[in-house]
Amino acid sequence: MSKMVPNSAKQILERSLDRVRIRADSNGECFGGEIADALREAGIAVRVDCLEVLLTRTVLTRTMESLGENYPAEVLQDYENRMPVSKALRYLNETIVWLEKWQTSELGSAPSVSNG
Repeated sequence: MSKMVPNSAKQILERSLDRVRIRADSNGECFGGEIADALREAGIAVRVDCLEVLLTRTVLTRTMESLGENYPAEVLQDYENRMPVSKALRYLNETIVWLEKWQTSELGSAPSVSNG
């Protein structure tokens, strides 16, 4: 799993949090596709290549799936249906927490994502 998680993943996700908050409409909603856009923009800001952004997106989709999202890759491409920005932020925050646990894990095995 370590080969699939770029060192810049946490930084990309943290920058994406702010960008998703900014994109929320007056009802506190955003499109799932805006999460993917935020990841790309954060990757550009951090000056990483596209592969690192895509690998970070893969970690995010796995986290989304573990949190009960049935089709996370489709959600990240959706510009038609809005979602609560709190849900988008939860996905990003849970992925950041997962990365922190993974990085500090002594065994190097991937920890599970909490459903809390």
